[in-house]
Amino acid sequence: MENNPIIAQLAVNLAEATARNTASFISGKIKAIKAKNEDKSTIAELEEIISDLLNDKIEIQRIAQAYEQELVSQKITEDDIKYITDNLLPIFKEFIPEQVQIEQMQKILSVETLTIMQLVGFNYKQAIGEPLTLLLKKVIESKIPMDSQTNAQYILSMAKLAQDEEATQRYLKLTGQKNEE
Repeated sequence: MENNPIIAQLAVNLAEATARNTASFISGKIKAIKAKNEDKSTIAELEEIISDLLNDKIEIQRIAQAYEQELVSQKITEDDIKYITDNLLPIFKEFIPEQVQIEQMQKILSVETLTIMQLVGFNYKQAIGEPLTLLLKKVIESKIPMDSQTNAQYILSMAKLAQDEEATQRYLKLTGQKNEE
């Protein structure tokens, strides 16, 4: 949350409103007004102080609601956690062939782990949601047909790769594919 500009601005606004409403600040203003000994002016200035205090109270309530809204948008409910653990893992199993990685994902995406990590301030929407969004974008982009020139270059490159056994093995290892001989 440290990098969240909304939270940072809310903190600045709250600090400003708090500074305007300290007891010593208000007390000093009242003493200065009373020292003038002008009844009509004193009443008008006291009414202005009351009006400012009411406006600041409204501002502080707005800030509190904005804080709450920002924090709620980052919180995953217990039902959300259960839904994620029940439905996301089967999807991962389709895309991740390695059993070890699936087991690691199961540990990370367990109800207990998600709950504990969230309680200590972990932001799953930022840490997992954004990377998953980027990953899905890359998967979709990889399915977009290449133009004929790029496609021809790809076919020629793959043909050269197939002629070199060592290069083929490195490619298979790099892409996580198994040699099917």
